[in-house]
Amino acid sequence: MKTRIMIALVSVVLFLTACRSSQQVATVPGMRDIELPCVQYGYDTDQYFAGMGIGENINAQNARQAALDAARRIINSKIGRLAKGLSTDYSRTMAGNAQQNDVQGVMEQEITSVVERMLNDANQVCEKLYQTPAGVYQSHLAIQISKKEVASQTSKALSENQKLETLFNREQFRKWAEQYLKDFDAGK
Repeated sequence: MKTRIMIALVSVVLFLTACRSSQQVATVPGMRDIELPCVQYGYDTDQYFAGMGIGENINAQNARQAALDAARRIINSKIGRLAKGLSTDYSRTMAGNAQQNDVQGVMEQEITSVVERMLNDANQVCEKLYQTPAGVYQSHLAIQISKKEVASQTSKALSENQKLETLFNREQFRKWAEQYLKDFDAGK
């Protein structure tokens, strides 16, 4: 009986040791996980472009502004890729080969202008402000802008552009852009 108890105890100890050693393999010496505040709001959804930024400064307002600027740059980068693809695809579809470059250039300018205006009014969905032991402020901030609103405002801006007036069908573009935005995956 004592032998069975000893075997059981040794088995349990070996099992626990094996479990603990597998956990040690999973971590890197000197490294630790850090949880980022607001990061869950920094991912795009079907309805919104999103960005999360971090800023540090000895002044709290400057730290907040740095975080906001970083979040705006992230969204602007995502939409910049989108604008390039959208203008290329639409100009190929709607304009003849001779006019494709003109249409594409005007569309990219208009989309950039719309996005800049929208980023100034972006919806702030999360903000966390910390102060380090050294007195430095660290701001974590997440913002979102509506994909549908980007399509709508871009459609309006493009339809009011005199150069594109004869080539452009506003309602057709709005529907096309909404579908394009819905299908767009910023992670790709």
